Amino acid sequence: MKKFQYLARDLEGKKVKGTFIAENEEEMKKSLAKNNLFLEKYKTISNKKPNAFFSVTGKVSLNELCNFCTQFSVMITSGIAVIDCIKILKNQSYSGFLRKTLEKVEEDLSAGLMLSQSMKKYPKVFPNFFVSMVYVGETSGQLDTILLSVSDYYTRRQKNSKKIKSALAYPIVLVALMIGVLVIMLGFVIPTFIDTFSELEVEMPFITMALFNISNYLTAHWKDIALTVIIVVLLLYLFPKTKIGRYTYDMLKVKLPVFKQVTMATFTSTFTQSFGLLLNSGLNMVTALDACSKIINNKYLEKQFLVMKRDVERGLPLSQSLELNMKLSQVLIQMILVGEKTGNLDKILLQTYDYFDQQIDNALNLITTIIQPIILVFLGVSIATIFMAIYMPILNMITTLNV
Repeated sequence: MKKFQYLARDLEGKKVKGTFIAENEEEMKKSLAKNNLFLEKYKTISNKKPNAFFSVTGKVSLNELCNFCTQFSVMITSGIAVIDCIKILKNQSYSGFLRKTLEKVEEDLSAGLMLSQSMKKYPKVFPNFFVSMVYVGETSGQLDTILLSVSDYYTRRQKNSKKIKSALAYPIVLVALMIGVLVIMLGFVIPTFIDTFSELEVEMPFITMALFNISNYLTAHWKDIALTVIIVVLLLYLFPKTKIGRYTYDMLKVKLPVFKQVTMATFTSTFTQSFGLLLNSGLNMVTALDACSKIINNKYLEKQFLVMKRDVERGLPLSQSLELNMKLSQVLIQMILVGEKTGNLDKILLQTYDYFDQQIDNALNLITTIIQPIILVFLGVSIATIFMAIYMPILNMITTLNV
């Protein structure tokens, strides 16, 4: 299908401008003629998608999507037409990437496409879950209600994302501080004491000699060490960009202690709310699961989820399939089992996702309780060892002089 921008005249001779989607010029002429419009001139509009150059990450951030969804839902609830909402929103203070995309959406709406059809063309901007919900809202005539639910969903996701970043920030700062202290002590402070002690005939303890040797090696080969660190960091950054690297990285997030709790709690909370909203909106279970599979931000869990979805398609109950393939919380499994038996699965999920949001807080508190003290102890032991290595020769020298 091609998109045309046309200029036509009506029966009274008035000029009419607009956009139209058709296979070719002749089809457009016939369609316009049926509406008593006579084509004068036209031009083909490029269907090229907006350049992701306008976005640093190549996609719209969760924060921006949340703001867009909230504003859109408020406008729709106020009775503003969809195309007028898009016209207003495209001029808001969003990123250039989102604003360019909304311009394309406006063109599509003017040409007769449904909102969900247009949004589906831009997966880097509008996630599959969002598009599915918009489609349900359009077809059911409850777009305003649906958008309010989606707005709440993305607000919660944004809130959980901020919680995770906030909880991980302090351990990262502690690690950086620890590395900085060790580099300063071994690279600058210790060499000064080496020069001083070398002029004195003082017997050095083993711990002092070991520390001096480490310091000498670091100062003599710091360029090689710095280059090695840069290469390792670069490899660690690039490896998750590969298919096998991303899968391995995501698998470690599920397998490693402590991090496993955070990953699974986040997945459970997201799945519970998104799946509940999709079912509540009228989608069948398989279609809802298919939409949920597109929003899993973990390749390892996504693979397990797709196996679970295939089992459900074959007729296996969702609760049983989840227990076999996903190894999720027994609380969630039992809730889904009750929902299947009572026929109120959507309502049960929507009533209980607050509980699973709380599990994210509990998992993040576990990080604070376990990881931070370990880092602090390691930092304290390292600094104490350095000071012992420095002051033990000084104490030996003072003892010798007193004798």
